[in-house]
Amino acid sequence: MGRLFWKFFLTFWLALLVAGIGVGTAVWLRHNAWQGSETAKQAIDVRRASSFVAVAENAIRHGGVVGLRSFLEAMHDAPFPPVYAVDDQDRELLQRSVAPEVLQQARTLFLQAAYPEAIRRVSAEDGHRYLLFVPLPEHGFADRPPRVPPSPLLPILAGTFASLIFSAALAWYFAKPIRSLRNAFAALAQGDLDARVGSLMGKRRDELSDLGQNFDHMAGQIHNLVHAQQRLLHDVSHELRSPLARIQAAIGLAQQQPEKIMAMMERIERESQRISDLVGELLVLSRLEAGVSGSESHDFDIGGLLDDIVENARFEAEQYGVVIRYDGIEETVVKGRSELLHRAIENVLRNALQHCKKGGEVAVIVRFDTGKRRLQVAVYDQGPGVAESDLSAIFEPFFRSGDRGKADSIGLGLAIAYRAIEAHAGRIQASNRPQGGLRIEINIPFTE
Repeated sequence: MGRLFWKFFLTFWLALLVAGIGVGTAVWLRHNAWQGSETAKQAIDVRRASSFVAVAENAIRHGGVVGLRSFLEAMHDAPFPPVYAVDDQDRELLQRSVAPEVLQQARTLFLQAAYPEAIRRVSAEDGHRYLLFVPLPEHGFADRPPRVPPSPLLPILAGTFASLIFSAALAWYFAKPIRSLRNAFAALAQGDLDARVGSLMGKRRDELSDLGQNFDHMAGQIHNLVHAQQRLLHDVSHELRSPLARIQAAIGLAQQQPEKIMAMMERIERESQRISDLVGELLVLSRLEAGVSGSESHDFDIGGLLDDIVENARFEAEQYGVVIRYDGIEETVVKGRSELLHRAIENVLRNALQHCKKGGEVAVIVRFDTGKRRLQVAVYDQGPGVAESDLSAIFEPFFRSGDRGKADSIGLGLAIAYRAIEAHAGRIQASNRPQGGLRIEINIPFTE
């Protein structure tokens, strides 16, 4: 479960908690009000309350103040209407609180002899007179207004309002980055390859911010791919323009000087072959970039493959006056795409031969780790090397490292080698040698 889940969970939990507190408070208040009204109803519905006053009078006549106190205490713990006993100093026998207006009304009703059976005055042996009464409305006491239970509407409205606030905050929190993403997608669809949303996400750390980072990465990749395609198109146009111009020049010379037709035909043939090689290399590069290698993995002898590559390269090395130093490995069967590996290693070796100084040496050092099933190939030359700033660019299409005089170089060999090794889940990298020259190292893993 991601970070968004916990944000949803906490928000809904808080909203439910607030709403629950509001509804629970309303139910609790309603229940208390109902209990109060039921108790009052029970007290008011009790008939013959005057009999309790009569019993209280008999208790004080026969048992004295102690007997009356015992009776009142028993009545206090029982669910019956309260019987009050108030002396001439307005002191209630059990020290219970009696409202002054209730006491005044009880004395007034006693003087008026309105309810002699419910309001009585008796004398005790201690010399005090006690006014005995039960303050019931049916005995002439003013009816207290019923306790109106609080309305549950206010707590429910408070819970609903809190839920609306939480929902609005949650909607705004998620809608803002989504709106930014939508605008960025629209801008990218309109051709704005510089559209980014990472800076608009603020300090949030959740799946939406990850999505924004992924969008920025995607936009950056698209930006690089589009510009790479534009650059490739420009380079292809430039590479095709030169041989086509030379073909046109050769045709013009052949028309003006018929005696040179054969020489011009050879020239046209060389330039046509160069165009054909360029188109073929471009097709190979495009298939590799599209992930289509044209061959399936199969078992082959990697030692024999390397022997064939070096043996074929020795013929080309003689033209450059370069010696190839190579110590092969024993027969080792691996599973992979032999055609891709052949083309990749051959392109690296041919690049070393083309840039090595005349009379120099190209070393091919091969090592196979049987435990890790990993092939390591290092190719050293004695050429001028490459500027440090260009080391990462030599694997780009049509890159030439300052030596523009190599007419045989199309500028796609190392780019094809890079993508072929990459298709094999391998790694290829270049570095300059301290004693001069370029070193290209290839590392290729093989599965069982």
